[in-house]
This record gives sequence, structure tokens and C-alpha cells, in this order.
Amino acid sequence: MKKENRKRFQKIIALCLVMLVLSVVTACTGGGGNNGGAVTANNGGSTTNQGAGAETNSPPESSPTVAIDKTAIKGEVKVLGASIDNFKKMMVDFNKEYPNVKVIAMEQSFHELAALIAAGEKPDVIFADGGRFPLQWIKDNLIQDMKPFMDNDPEITADMFYEPAFTRGLGVDGQVWQLPYTVDPNFTMMYNQDILEQYGDSEVPEMNSLQEFGDFLKKYWVVENGEQVMTTFSPLDVYGNFNSLITFAFLNGADQKTFYDPETNKASFNDPKIVEAMEWMLRFKRENIDDERMAKLNDSLPKNTSRFLASKSLLDPAVVSHVRDNLKANPDIQLKPMPAASLWMGGHGLSMTTLGTKENEMATWSLIKWITSNKVAAEAKLKTEAGLSAIKDNPYLVEQAKTDPVLSAAYEVLQKAEKHPPFLPVPFEEEFNKKYYEVLDGKLEPKAFLDYMTKYTQALLDDLNK
Repeated sequence: MKKENRKRFQKIIALCLVMLVLSVVTACTGGGGNNGGAVTANNGGSTTNQGAGAETNSPPESSPTVAIDKTAIKGEVKVLGASIDNFKKMMVDFNKEYPNVKVIAMEQSFHELAALIAAGEKPDVIFADGGRFPLQWIKDNLIQDMKPFMDNDPEITADMFYEPAFTRGLGVDGQVWQLPYTVDPNFTMMYNQDILEQYGDSEVPEMNSLQEFGDFLKKYWVVENGEQVMTTFSPLDVYGNFNSLITFAFLNGADQKTFYDPETNKASFNDPKIVEAMEWMLRFKRENIDDERMAKLNDSLPKNTSRFLASKSLLDPAVVSHVRDNLKANPDIQLKPMPAASLWMGGHGLSMTTLGTKENEMATWSLIKWITSNKVAAEAKLKTEAGLSAIKDNPYLVEQAKTDPVLSAAYEVLQKAEKHPPFLPVPFEEEFNKKYYEVLDGKLEPKAFLDYMTKYTQALLDDLNK
């Protein structure tokens, strides 16, 4: 093996180890499609921090003013990370437009990427969580900037997509390292109308601040004769520790750049808006949630039943698949988006590798373009894997939302969400979780915790550029 190839192979092996760690800490995100997993915004790599000076390919030679002859586009495209059965179903529709492009969904997982490349089995397209992939993919020239392809293709533009879904895949200089495959609208709020009325309310009010949200929730943390008889969800437990913090920091006026600014490569977990949110979360826990009472209440529930379904909780924020599961169990559940400022989009994305041949690029681009931006593809995603496309003009979703309350609520979240998670290109979350639990145990106060995480994460970021 030539020296340069050996070095490249060693880099890819190291990359696969990083990806293995990512798969462990992102268990709630799952594979392709909107599978109920809120995207865990953690250490998988930042697209908004990607590639100032990364190599870009020359734009494909086609004129945006000339209609594309799709029958003339030929090639074989290998896709890594797709949900194979569902993907094959969608390819039936793709091949109606591109009959001469053969698409192969590779059976291997990300962890086998190095072995695949060594064996000459090189993927043309890689699925990953939206906005989260290792920075090393760009440094090692594993994926390429798709902006030249977009600029020369009349069928796709940035404004076709929900802005948070599209911008999560951008580099600091406008490179398009990833296009959005699906979106997860986080979160829909499920609530029990009968409990609401039992405690004197007729509706869930609009809540635009931590204070308003907390004041409303507190009414439903009810103790009688030393027993916990009514609850809500815990603000400290919304699909993972980091998701909990970003959700309520967003409600408090933060956005993704408050946590991390990719243009300056600076972390700021200790920004006042984030500190205030963490202090609010902990204060709510200390004032309302007693662990012993909660354990006793949870032990009293019927087997495999949540407090919410047992009518011991007013409301719960949930991802799409969990909303559907709960609605099946109790058709009387009511749905409403979480407070608008708290809303954000997770999801999955597609990257175009540099591993394929130049002759195959247009076939690869055509697949990525079609599956991310085409209305037929959007319909196919929803039908085959309950996946929500990131395109704004989605007639099939709009039609289904008229009769499907789950999709109606999801669609409403998509119209209101203006944020996506912060994507830091360093592995900070293991340390974040460890210190987070120290906060819950009373060993560390929120400000000290977030000061520490800022210093810890910044050191990793600084090392990244050495």
C-alpha cells in the first residue's frame, strides 16, 4: 500500500472510531427518516463550522437555463446509512424520472466505512444526523461541497427548504456539506384536557418566557396528604440532558450561536441566557419534584404505562412517533406546539462523498437532489417511513394534516420553528452529562457547571485547530 494511501486509510479508521462513539451518544436519533428520535445536539461535528478553506469541486458543466434530460444521466450510486427496505421502495419513484441511474443501498453500517473503502466498496452518498458529522470528513476530503451543483441546477434552491434544516448543513463560507433528508419538529406538547379543566383551566395558554411556563406548570404539581397526585413533565428530562438545556435556553432567548459561534470557533455555555435557563430548570426541580414521592407514584402506575397515559400528568412534550403512540392509546389527547421560541428542528441529512468517479457525479447529485427536494420524494418518505421532508412546499403533507392530528401538529411546529441545535465539532457530551448529574445531585451549581463546560469545550476546540 502506498504511503499516502496508508495514511488516508489510517485516518479513516480513526474516523470510524469517532463515528462509533457518536452512534452510542445519539441513540435517540435512529436511522433514516423521522423515526421519533429528536436529534441529540452534541458532539457529532459542526456543519456550520465546516471547511473554511476546504477543497471544493468544479461545478458540473450544465446550464441552469436548459431543461435537464434525465434519461441521459447514467451511473451507479452507492448509499451508506440508509434504511434499506424503505429506501428501496422510494427508489421505484426515483427511477421513473432517472431510469438509467442504479441505486444500491449498502448493507454495512458506518462503523465499517474503513473496511469498505479498503475493499474498494466506496459509498457515493452518506446518511448522517442533520448537521452532525465529524469535521474530519472535510479535513480528509471525504465529502464535497455541493454548492457548485446547486448553483448550476435549475431544479433546486436554498429557499425550497425550511431555513433551519438547510442552514444546519452549511459551512462558514457558504459551502453546502449536507442537504436535509428529513426534519424532526421538536416538540409537540400533548396534554389531557380533562385534567386541565379539573384544575380550573380551559386551555393551555400561550407562554413566551421561562417565568410564564414555570408558573403554569407549577399549578399541576399537586401533593395531597404527602402523596404526589398530579404532575407534568420535568424540564430536566426532555429527550436527553443537552436537548433539555437547549430547549429552555431557546425559550429564554438563546439560539444555536449562543452556545457556539462557528465563525469565531468560540463556545459560550456560560452565556447569561443559558445560565438563567439552567438555573430555572434546577429551581423548578428543587421546588416541585421530590424524588421519593415521584418514585412512589411511578411504582403505583399500571405496568408499561406512563404518568401521562395514567392521567397523573397534565402534559408532555414529544417527538412525532411518540405523539402518535400516545394518541393511539388515548384518542382524547390534545396537541399543541411547545412555546414558539423553544421550537427547533432536528432530522437527518445527506452528504456527497469524493470517493466516486467524476463520470458518476451527476448520477450521485441527481439522487441527492431528488430525494431531498422533490415533492414525489417527500410523499414517498411520509408513506414508507413516516419521514417528514425538509421542503416547505409539500402538498401531500398538507393534505394529510387535514385529517391527521399528529401531522397537523407537526406541520404547525415546522411553520414556527426558527432554530436548530448547536453543532460543536468536538466530543463534549460525555463530560457534559457527567457534570449535569453533579448539578442534579447538588454537588455543582448551574453557573459553575456552565463555566466549566465553556472552558472544557473551548480547550477541545482550540486543540482541533492545532
